[in-house]
Amino acid sequence: MKTITTLSPDLVYYPMSHDFGSVTEGHPYETTFDIWNGGSSTLTWTLGIIHTWVSPYPTSGSSTGEHDTVTVHIDTTGLSAGPYSGFVSISANDGGGVRYFNIDFIILDNAPPNTPSQLNGPSSGNIDETLAFTTSSTDPNSDDLAYGLDWDDDSNIDFWSTSYYPSGATYEIRITFHSPGTFSLRALAKDIYGALSGFSIPKVVTISGTSNDPPNTPNKPSGSSTGNTGVAYSFSTSTTDPDGDQVKYGWDWNGDGTVDEWSGLKNSGSSEIRSHSWTISGTYYIQVIAEDSNGAQSSFSLAKTITISSNQPPNKPSISGPSSGIKGSSYTYTSTTTDNDGDQVYYWFDWGDGSNSGWKGPYSSGQTASESHIWSAEGSYSIKVKTKDINDAESIWSDPLSVSMPKGKAFNLFEDLREFLELFPGLSKIFYGLF
Repeated sequence: MKTITTLSPDLVYYPMSHDFGSVTEGHPYETTFDIWNGGSSTLTWTLGIIHTWVSPYPTSGSSTGEHDTVTVHIDTTGLSAGPYSGFVSISANDGGGVRYFNIDFIILDNAPPNTPSQLNGPSSGNIDETLAFTTSSTDPNSDDLAYGLDWDDDSNIDFWSTSYYPSGATYEIRITFHSPGTFSLRALAKDIYGALSGFSIPKVVTISGTSNDPPNTPNKPSGSSTGNTGVAYSFSTSTTDPDGDQVKYGWDWNGDGTVDEWSGLKNSGSSEIRSHSWTISGTYYIQVIAEDSNGAQSSFSLAKTITISSNQPPNKPSISGPSSGIKGSSYTYTSTTTDNDGDQVYYWFDWGDGSNSGWKGPYSSGQTASESHIWSAEGSYSIKVKTKDINDAESIWSDPLSVSMPKGKAFNLFEDLREFLELFPGLSKIFYGLF
């Protein structure tokens, strides 16, 4: 007798269901589950779909033990608010009948965005002048928002933003009016699922019939053509506005076409003076643009070239003078140095007794500086000098010079006798006659 064992597959899948919870109409959602053969031989399986909002992939497969992952996609577009239950049916060749992967979710109403704020911006302008306005809105579902603008108060959108913006972000629009009149600007918001807000409170803008001319191109900046790092240099320019409007100046300190610094508004024709320093050596191109009080801009001026070098401190100074003396007497000391940049220099004498000369100068590079000092107490002192150039770059200290101040005047028999005889000329003749 022979025994025959029949090998059979066994469908296993996990998880067996998924609850998406609360979802928003119009949003897509996904989940996954695995199918595999828990028995022997080869398992073949197929999926059945009856709900139009369910899309599983793949819809069929086979397994000898490996896992097949099924992605289940639901599309809530067009579904009304409320609870939903559905399934994907699973049939296999294991004789186990139809099984189900269950799906549950609740659709919440997609709340429209809140009404945008009233447009913020100027209330008047001229034809062909570009005016800037801002607004913002929030979305209860935190959806991104696009903005529509109605500028003739007919409730039709004349312009839609080309991008969506985060809920609560500020949206800016620039409008150029090509005809005079009074315009009532209103904005509304649209979320990514098409829900619309109401219109904002109108912003009334009056446009006059005269066009606004931009300022004339500013003069090429005047000022230094060379300089050192870390030193501020002043530059000046000016322009006029054909309409007599006030103008502000935008300074581009490196010639890249981007304004690095704006001035305040100034009267047409008045000079603009501004200082700037550079931290890195190199050649820089300074140019200026002007903008009138209505926002019209000129072209950039011709560029002013300045070459910035690294500023070198003065060289180590020398010091010379008496190395001994008497307290209470004045002694003079000299020092000299050179500056590799040819800058003028200042000298600082440290007298070693807690006092100093302060900064003295300026002197030309290589010029000798002289300073005097009186020591009021006997002792030994160490004098030293340092220098700085006119750009405040300081040298190192000089080598010290030791100075000794004895307690009193040294006794010298012949010197004292000579001084005594000079007081009595008659005695002097007798004394010198003896020797």
